[in-house]
Amino acid sequence: MTPKTSPSTLPTIDGKTPLLGGLSPAQFMKRHWQKQPLLVRQALPGVQPPIDRAGLARLAASEDVESRLVAQQSGDRWTMRQGPIPKLPAWSKAQWTLLVQGLDLHVPAAHELLSRFRFVPEARLDDLMLSYASDGGGVGPHFDSYDVFLIQVSGKRHWRIGRLGVSTTGALREDVPLKVLSNFEPEQEFTLEAGDMLYLPPGWAHDGVAVGGDCMTASVGFRSPWRSELANELLVRLTDDEEAPRGDRMYTDPSQTATAEPGRIPEQLLSFARDAVLKAASQPLALERALGEALTEPKPRVFFEPGEALPEGQGARLSARSRMMYDAAHVFINGQSFRAGGRDATLMRRLADQRALSAAEVRRLSAGARDLLDQWTEDGWVLPA
Repeated sequence: MTPKTSPSTLPTIDGKTPLLGGLSPAQFMKRHWQKQPLLVRQALPGVQPPIDRAGLARLAASEDVESRLVAQQSGDRWTMRQGPIPKLPAWSKAQWTLLVQGLDLHVPAAHELLSRFRFVPEARLDDLMLSYASDGGGVGPHFDSYDVFLIQVSGKRHWRIGRLGVSTTGALREDVPLKVLSNFEPEQEFTLEAGDMLYLPPGWAHDGVAVGGDCMTASVGFRSPWRSELANELLVRLTDDEEAPRGDRMYTDPSQTATAEPGRIPEQLLSFARDAVLKAASQPLALERALGEALTEPKPRVFFEPGEALPEGQGARLSARSRMMYDAAHVFINGQSFRAGGRDATLMRRLADQRALSAAEVRRLSAGARDLLDQWTEDGWVLPA
């Protein structure tokens, strides 16, 4: 099945949409994003689950898919099992939940659902997780450090929500293998049915419990890198930069005197280290290149099926597993960076924004850019459209 996402189906940022309760994406971002929750009844009327439970079970049993099985036992005890999970509990058994991460990488309908939220920058958009729960199933009250859209695609789920610092102190239970809050007094409660959606900003505690069986909830999650983690990633890439100018030099200390404090780090070495970091970050476009490569790096479980060069006369579309972004000087795809300018840059940016190019647009690429597109197609990053 081929994803149906095309330039004509991408969200219009100023157009009001049922997805956001009659708000436009621009209004939603201004009023709610990272500010306050939004409950939308029938955001997706007539929605169908992107996968049936048998297909979900097959994915959970695969080593290529990140999955977890959570169950609540008597006495408020919890268990969690990391996938692969070759056999799930009986569908009729109560109080268990299967979580399958990155469903958009494996199921075209899930990728299509995720694409509805591309009014948020691609650099922030992470993945679509599907939660399947039997009657009474859930993962306990918790809070996330990132934004989330919770879309009910099948069955019913009862949600209780509240602000961190108001409904809960944020303290976690130490007797369970999950990040379950030890205290939680909800401020609001809702029951979501198929087609309903709840948006929660970071720091809003929530607890969702399936009402009846066959409860499926799709969670659209977002990337929120910690400053220290991002700094570490960028420094690694800056120091590994093959385009860095030559002239590197080794530390020398011909003026070093004998010391009675051999354990003390020399101030001269500290200055050398500080200068090395600052020089690496100050090279023209070095930080921009490192950031773009880091943001588009595929996750560890992501792989691509090699293909052949793009046939003449055909359009191109990005694989659902490809991450592509750009800045003023580069295009980035799957952890690699390329300089681009002029018409080629315009077309490559269009490929990143719309995730597709028509046959006519492909013909407008320069010979060098077309060769690059062929290489990406052979790598499986781009597919014929």
